[in-house]
Amino acid sequence: MDITLKPRKNKHLNAKECYLIEALLKVKFKELEIANLLGRHVSTIYREIKRGIVEFRNSDWSMRQEYSAFYSLTIREELMSNTGRTLLYTALSPELLSYIQSRLDDKYSPDAISGELKHAGIYTVCTQTIYNYMSLGILKSAGYKRRVKKVKNKSRIAYNNTRGRSIEERPFELKERIYGNWEMDTVVGKQESKTALLVLTERVSRFEIIVKLRDKTQKSIIAALDKLEKEYKDKFSLIFKSITVDNGVEFLDMAGLEKSVYDKLSKRTTIYYAHPYCSWERGSNENNNKLIRKFIKKKTDIKNFSVAYIKKIQDWINNYPRKLFNYKSAKDIFYENLDDCLMCCNRF
Repeated sequence: MDITLKPRKNKHLNAKECYLIEALLKVKFKELEIANLLGRHVSTIYREIKRGIVEFRNSDWSMRQEYSAFYSLTIREELMSNTGRTLLYTALSPELLSYIQSRLDDKYSPDAISGELKHAGIYTVCTQTIYNYMSLGILKSAGYKRRVKKVKNKSRIAYNNTRGRSIEERPFELKERIYGNWEMDTVVGKQESKTALLVLTERVSRFEIIVKLRDKTQKSIIAALDKLEKEYKDKFSLIFKSITVDNGVEFLDMAGLEKSVYDKLSKRTTIYYAHPYCSWERGSNENNNKLIRKFIKKKTDIKNFSVAYIKKIQDWINNYPRKLFNYKSAKDIFYENLDDCLMCCNRF
């Protein structure tokens, strides 16, 4: 089978390609063969391998050199972090800096100072410039905390989940927020306790379903989905079109999660796996988990909470007015979308 891709220009190698290069090198593929498979110029492959070379020590204490995709991506990120415009902090005169500092001492915000200077016709300084000077320590404000850029972890391949369907395989329309696509996770409590919560969050409405589990095993997760399918019956496949999970051991039985309880040959939903250490790929799930933690603190034994109490938490989350929806609740948005879907289905 010919899987050679069409050559592309002016495109960086992505993380998936880098990890594929690492895997192919381990099975003795040549650089030219890898270039043909990826649809890249062979020089691109040579440069990538050269950047990612790392020395490892063998069991006999001799050294060997191997390509590491993780190391190469780390180096690339460090290089890219140094790009961009350099702040010309000498552009503002000492007199102007002194005036701005006096205003900061009077508890003026940078935006207020910028507006005042512009309105008075003294000088035009944008708000971000003042923040930049504060970040460098040239200007000081009592209530200012330096903004630290959050660096997201790079997308990595899940070596323990080679059979899972990657989130990268989601159709284009599912990458947007379309009703009927969910994110699923588990919430644990006390370390010695096996009891956990299975939480599902609908991506459009942020509607939450919380199920108390006896233990965090694949069998328990599948049993919980079976129970949900029996509850929603023929509407299940309409409401749960897809579910995105992490690479936890409890979710690795993709076939079991997808298989319908009514017909073992049919799929009830489609499972996708997020990249390891990329919790933002299930952002709605993680945000709703924070709401659960208002009621069930970390290191608390979930076994002590009744099913009725957990149902109250679920109802509180679903009835909470959200600014995102102009202070409608997740429950309102969920059932509005469900009604629209049912109307569309009845038309056909």
